[in-house]
Amino acid sequence: MSYALLNRLTAKPGQRQAVVQHLLESGRLFDDNAACLLYLVSEPSGSPDDIWVVDLWTTEEEHTRALQAPEMRPHVEATIPLLEGMPEQIEMLPRGGKSPSGG
Repeated sequence: MSYALLNRLTAKPGQRQAVVQHLLESGRLFDDNAACLLYLVSEPSGSPDDIWVVDLWTTEEEHTRALQAPEMRPHVEATIPLLEGMPEQIEMLPRGGKSPSGG
């Protein structure tokens, strides 16, 4: 079974684009990681400070391992001060549907 997370981040006023840029840059670290099935950064149209990130991984362990990689640390350290509090994470149980990887 896959491991999925919905993550809601709230940027400080005026910082959403900077947060999105950091998220997209850090997400490039997953490009060659076969365990990352989906990493999607989105901006809701009705909320100027929120960002949603969808993660779909083969396992929770692979997700944790990717986040603990030393090259991830600078992205985390640059992003956290731009946020209003810590990200909200909702663990999801994938049941089916369509994804780019077919997962």
